[in-house]
Amino acid sequence: MSKSITQDLAYRQSLMKYAEKYGVNRASRKYNKSRSYIYFWKNRWDGTVQSLDYRSRRPTITPTSTQKRSRK
Repeated sequence: MSKSITQDLAYRQSLMKYAEKYGVNRASRKYNKSRSYIYFWKNRWDGTVQSLDYRSRRPTITPTSTQKRSRK
């Protein structure tokens, strides 16, 4: 994850601060975003900008993949 704050992260952070202060309904009208979008990020937000970054959706394990066999 990058240490720099991108425009997307700054936008989401301002959205979260506004929603915290005035409520989700008012924030959804001001930022023209759905309430479900705001609740999605609000549930993930812990007060830091890094928590508003996208997470990888790549699976950590693949149970159906074949294992590498070691040669003896």
